[in-house]
Amino acid sequence: MMKTILAATDFSPSAESALARAAQLARAHHASLHILYVPSHGRWSQGTGMFSAYFGDGNTPSVERDRERLEKRASELARRFRVHAQCHVVPGTPADEIAAFATAREADLVVLAARGAGGLRLSSVGGTALKVLRNSLVPVLMVRGPVKDPYRRVLVATDLSERSRHVSQVALEMLPKASVALVHAFRGEFESALELVGTPIDALRLYRGEEREAAAARLEAHCKAVIAGGRRKVRRELVHGHPVPAVLKAAGEFAAGLVVLGKHAGPHWEELVVGSVVQNLVQQLRTDVLVVA
Repeated sequence: MMKTILAATDFSPSAESALARAAQLARAHHASLHILYVPSHGRWSQGTGMFSAYFGDGNTPSVERDRERLEKRASELARRFRVHAQCHVVPGTPADEIAAFATAREADLVVLAARGAGGLRLSSVGGTALKVLRNSLVPVLMVRGPVKDPYRRVLVATDLSERSRHVSQVALEMLPKASVALVHAFRGEFESALELVGTPIDALRLYRGEEREAAAARLEAHCKAVIAGGRRKVRRELVHGHPVPAVLKAAGEFAAGLVVLGKHAGPHWEELVVGSVVQNLVQQLRTDVLVVA
């Protein structure tokens, strides 16, 4: 069960949705809620430099004014969700401060808007969100849409590894009342080679059928391990092909409000150069996305 939730805001409309979702989850889990605002200005101090004649107070952010604004938002959340939020204003670089604050407070979850103020494309994910996702040691929930009801339908992408078992368990514990589906995309180890040498279609179908049966057995074993003897009903989705289009298709067909992914486990340079399944899905999905470290 989550004990501490950190919600980051920049006071943009999309960040308001992230605060509402964080408050909703805090209420459901009886967790403490921290709201963090990181002003990124503050380049010169009062009464110094050529700008002092025009900016008498300097460019140093008014922490008190920011805190008042944050506390007003906390009061609105308290009325709507009946939760108490602690407000924090920490000037600096948003992505760095959010990750550092989450670590210092031992947060169980970081919630933020997929794209904050200044975002030009609502569907894509902003730089701050991606940096937090890359640096955070705890799960990160990126919120895209307005908050009405709790998550009802949740899709969890799995590669059937031990790491993804943890991802699935986090999703089940975080959303005990949601309908959950596990989706696994498979492709035979030698399928590309068989296609390349012109293997007859009947032989390819036979090979794919055998691989599907093996993948289905692995998915069933994975699901049982995730449930661990519990009574939770979990839907299984087995899709042939590459993970990105498979998850996108499954999310649409399942009408998922949230898609859960495991964080990219490879080296950082690899993610920067060729990208990752997670990074591509985070950018292309139209739902909220939870990425579990």
